[in-house]
Amino acid sequence: MASAKQVLVVDDNVEMVEMLSAMLQHHGYETASAHNGYEACDWVREGMPRAIIMDLGMPWMDGFGAVRAIRRMPGAEALPIIALTGSADSDSAKKAVAAGFTQHFSKPLNFDHLNHYLNTLN
Repeated sequence: MASAKQVLVVDDNVEMVEMLSAMLQHHGYETASAHNGYEACDWVREGMPRAIIMDLGMPWMDGFGAVRAIRRMPGAEALPIIALTGSADSDSAKKAVAAGFTQHFSKPLNFDHLNHYLNTLN
């Protein structure tokens, strides 16, 4: 079982995963990483994180496919899954929530807003 402060960071951009993971770790979170939707699904099957931050646009299985697959897993129905995308428009946020994401943040990421949201989960 994962720690109460463990966050899975999912993005095909390795630098983004490293940067976001370092910022989360600096604020006391444990992190794990995946680089596509398939890896995210595998990780969730192995150990349920406290939250997931997932890019929408990834090869092989994008964030939309991954969130739908994760939501079908036992125990993951209410798992906080945060969409992270380059699109800041309201349609993108609506599509993300409709697909099963609990929150939507756009890039460039305001880490203070993300950290505040994660703190409300504890």
